[in-house]
Amino acid sequence: MYKYSGILILHHLDSQLLTKNSISMKNILKIFVLGAALSFTACSESDALINQVLDSVDTESGAVLRTLVDFPDLVTVTNPANNVINSSIEVQQGNGSFVPDLKEVNVYVQVYNDQDLIEPLLTDDGQDIGEQFWTTFPASDFAIASNGLPRADISLPIQNVADLYAGAGATPGVPSFMAIRFEIVMNDGRTFSADDVGVTISGGIYFNSPFFFKVIFLPI
Repeated sequence: MYKYSGILILHHLDSQLLTKNSISMKNILKIFVLGAALSFTACSESDALINQVLDSVDTESGAVLRTLVDFPDLVTVTNPANNVINSSIEVQQGNGSFVPDLKEVNVYVQVYNDQDLIEPLLTDDGQDIGEQFWTTFPASDFAIASNGLPRADISLPIQNVADLYAGAGATPGVPSFMAIRFEIVMNDGRTFSADDVGVTISGGIYFNSPFFFKVIFLPI
């Protein structure tokens, strides 16, 4: 009777183990199926995002600008090591399969008292002079690169900014902060700049077209 009960107990335990193993296998299968579904969904959403980004510039109506050489973190007026911003820029229109109808690229600058670019530099009598035109790079400064897009090496002397603000009656403090903005101008008069692109274009891995840079400015 005791052995019989033991057999029943063992049989009951075996049944429980089999049941648990069956449940575990079912759970593993569910997790696998769910993981595969999520992976497929994530890939689909990723592909959809890529397609959306590509579609956003896959027309003749849009243009982006790339900086191929990083801007410095800090500039000065008199130190030869950092008193000129040297970079290389490239312009793409649409999906990049044709040469852009480019007229010029303009550069603007505004000096701020704070790194968050909230407090603009005022004139000595308290007037806000706003963003200043710095320079223009005409289409003739660009050459077609190996990828079929116009590219130009550019130089931006910091002395020009100091002269702009001195002429306006403003005295930058030490340190100050420069907000540098690029603007593409097409031959038909359309313009493209920082306000015309979203974060995917301005900071994404596909286009990296910020149009806008912040640099520490020491007016010395």
